[in-house]
Amino acid sequence: MSKTPVSILQEMMVKKCTIPNYELIHNGGGSHENTFTYQVTCDGLSATGMGRCKKDAKHEAAKAMLETIAKVNGYPQLPASPAQSPKHNSSTAEAPTAAQTSSNTAFINAIGTLQELCADNNLQEPRYENVSDVGPPHARVFTIHCIVSTFVERGIATTKRQAKHEAAKKMMDRITDVVAGKIRDISIYMKNEKTAYDDELDNVAISQYPELTKLPAIKKPNLGVKISEYHIKVKNTLENNVRYEAIGKLVNLINDAKLKSDSESSYETIRSKFREILIPLNIEMNEIRLNTTNNAGYVAALSLDTSPALIEMNYGDEEEKAKIGAIIKVATTLHMLLV
Repeated sequence: MSKTPVSILQEMMVKKCTIPNYELIHNGGGSHENTFTYQVTCDGLSATGMGRCKKDAKHEAAKAMLETIAKVNGYPQLPASPAQSPKHNSSTAEAPTAAQTSSNTAFINAIGTLQELCADNNLQEPRYENVSDVGPPHARVFTIHCIVSTFVERGIATTKRQAKHEAAKKMMDRITDVVAGKIRDISIYMKNEKTAYDDELDNVAISQYPELTKLPAIKKPNLGVKISEYHIKVKNTLENNVRYEAIGKLVNLINDAKLKSDSESSYETIRSKFREILIPLNIEMNEIRLNTTNNAGYVAALSLDTSPALIEMNYGDEEEKAKIGAIIKVATTLHMLLV
């Protein structure tokens, strides 16, 4: 790697058992066109250098010192260093250009609309990534990517919020175009495959349309929760005191059920207690009887109408034993969701 003026001067002074001393004598000035000045002293000599950033100024000072040393000592002029420090030139740097929005354009919450659009079409939730943050402090330009599945759209603005909104709007337009294209392709296919029976169905639909449009619209619910995060959703829908009380009762029920005998009265008592625990939680329990081949034992199953439904099965040599085991299993699963 080629050496810079700073490294050359450093090595030269180390051989003389000293090091150059750099001092920042002008710190930019706080204007848009900042200029920094460094002064370097060594071997009884001094030199200064200016630059658009501190690194450039320091390199210029070292270069001026090398030329001064060569002149004072009658050395031949040093060749130009093959490795020049990278110059910071803000006037030529190409920064992203923020999109201009007309003041007459109606505002649309693109972020929220995109969220609903993805949910309605069973797509992954949008992800936003900060890509860059460039420009002087008073004129920053932010770039944010919006990612949905394999689609990526970029938003550029003078604030992060505007950049995120711009990226979401582009992604919303793109997904809308894709969905519209799919619907158009299906419509063309259906038109080509139409039969007389299809025409008859169309006429029936047209005749019933006025009455159907009077019915209340049913919007597809946006659960907004992954199966892996369902236990968090269940806990958040319950008051803490209700949840804690249910947890304590479930623990007692599970322990009691494991100690009870297999008699009819024991099963009825356990089932009744379990139903009482489920009432404050707004959960219904259904019993399912499964047949076995050649009457080899008994299989009992219980389901809870949660979303998704919880279903547990248990096998036993006797019917009541199988039912009690099923209650223990489904109560244990519900307990894990509430803890």
